[in-house]
Amino acid sequence: MKLIDYMPEYYDGVKEMVELLNSEQPTFDKQVDLMTRLLLNGFVMKADSQGLSIMEYELKIPTDLSKSLENRRYDILMRILPPHPITIKYFRELLKSFEISVDVEVDAVKDVLQAIAKYDDISKDQMDRLKYLLNVYVPANIDWSILTTADADSQLSLFIGVGSTYSVETSTNVKLNEEAESRLPVYIGVVHQFVIETENKAKEGQVI
Repeated sequence: MKLIDYMPEYYDGVKEMVELLNSEQPTFDKQVDLMTRLLLNGFVMKADSQGLSIMEYELKIPTDLSKSLENRRYDILMRILPPHPITIKYFRELLKSFEISVDVEVDAVKDVLQAIAKYDDISKDQMDRLKYLLNVYVPANIDWSILTTADADSQLSLFIGVGSTYSVETSTNVKLNEEAESRLPVYIGVVHQFVIETENKAKEGQVI
């Protein structure tokens, strides 16, 4: 809002009035910001830290400046929620309004309530709000628990080896006593190693 825009027409061309309005514009802007802030501090989701401190004082909530403004706002909202019949439908809507991504399952026979959330979809602050709502709204005769799930991908390399069998026949005329030794390494997979050793002994006059 500019004061110059509200200057009467009969001041058109009067430099003194134009300069006066321009000099008062910063003070006017500060007053507008102050009035706007006072108005917004009447609403939880728009209030600043000072406005939230006033609400916390009225509701007997300890002021913790280390918390984020969003977390403090939700603490106040949970305290001023209007009376409402406690039903599973209402509880699910309540969690949705507080932007808590969680699935709620109830076993009426066993009196058990389970809240299931994905690890990547829920923050620590949201988890704290969820615990508070469960403590406040779930009846005392129902046991509740929170289950967090996570998706994981794993890769497993599979190696398939191929084994071959060789048959070698050798015919030699041996004149001297001699021994022959052969080593055949066999690899299976990528970890184990087997070595087959064969030893041939021949004496003079034998045919192998």
